Amino acid sequence: MLIGADQPFGISRKLSYQMRADRYTGRVLYVTFRTEADLSQWLPPPLQLDDPHEGFLKLYELKRRPEDGKPYPPAFSQYYEACIAVLAAPPGELLRHYNLFMWVSHDWALYKARAAFGWPKKIANIAMTAATRDSAGTKPGRATSEFNIDIDRYGYPLMRVRAQLDPAAAPKQKKPFNGFYTVRHIPSPIDGGEDIRELLVIETRDGWFSDEVWGEATVEFGAAPDEELDLLGRVQVTDCVLRNTGWVLPAWPARRLKTLAPFAADRGAAKPC
Repeated sequence: MLIGADQPFGISRKLSYQMRADRYTGRVLYVTFRTEADLSQWLPPPLQLDDPHEGFLKLYELKRRPEDGKPYPPAFSQYYEACIAVLAAPPGELLRHYNLFMWVSHDWALYKARAAFGWPKKIANIAMTAATRDSAGTKPGRATSEFNIDIDRYGYPLMRVRAQLDPAAAPKQKKPFNGFYTVRHIPSPIDGGEDIRELLVIETRDGWFSDEVWGEATVEFGAAPDEELDLLGRVQVTDCVLRNTGWVLPAWPARRLKTLAPFAADRGAAKPC
C-alpha cells in the first residue's frame, strides 16, 4: 500500500514519468515460504489472504524497453527488482498477486509504479549472482546451479537468499498469476476533501515463462528503520524455481475496482480540523 504520492505526472517529459507501454524481459527466482507471522497484518481491507501464513519472493533481473520505439540507454534499461508477495482478493473476486514489500535498484523503476499504481517500491542495493556447474572440470555448463541474492538498504541488510538449483529436480506447484491488486492511499490537503483511497487491479499482457529450473533455497530477513521484515521471523522454504520471463506492462494497465472507505493507517500527526 502506498501512503503518500511520488514524482508528479508533470508537464515536462524528462522531469516526469510517462504513460507508455514497456516490454520487460529477464529472469526471476520464485521462492515460496511459510511463516508463523500473520501476513494479513500488512494487508489493507477489503483484501483477504488465501493463506495468511504463506508468502513468496519474486527476485527479478530485468531489462525494459518501449514496446514501440527506440530502446532506452543501458543505464535506463537494466535493473533488479525484489518483491515479497501474497495471493489475495476481496470477497468474491479472483485471487491475484499483492506485493507487500518491493525494492528496486534504480529510481526510474519506481516513479510511475508508486505514484500511478500504488506499488510500495523503495530503492535498495540489490546484488544477484548466478553460477553454473563445471563440465568435467573444464568449462561451465549451461544450467544454472546457484542463484544468490543480497539486498541491503543504506547499510541495513534486508534479505539473503541462497538457492541451489538442479535441472533434474521435479517441478512443484506453480503460483497462479491473474495480475495484481494494489491500494493507493494518498492524503488530501487540509482543505482538500477526502483522501484518495482506491483498490486497483493491474493487468499485464503477453506474459510468458520458460526454461524452468527447480531446487531448494534458504531465506534470511533483516530489519531497517523503515522496514519490518524482522517480524516475519524464521521462514520455511517450500519451493524454489528459476525461470526466464517476459511481459508487457500496458500504457494504462490499472483500473479502479472500488473506492475504499476510511481505514486505519499510521499517518503520524492527525490532520488539523
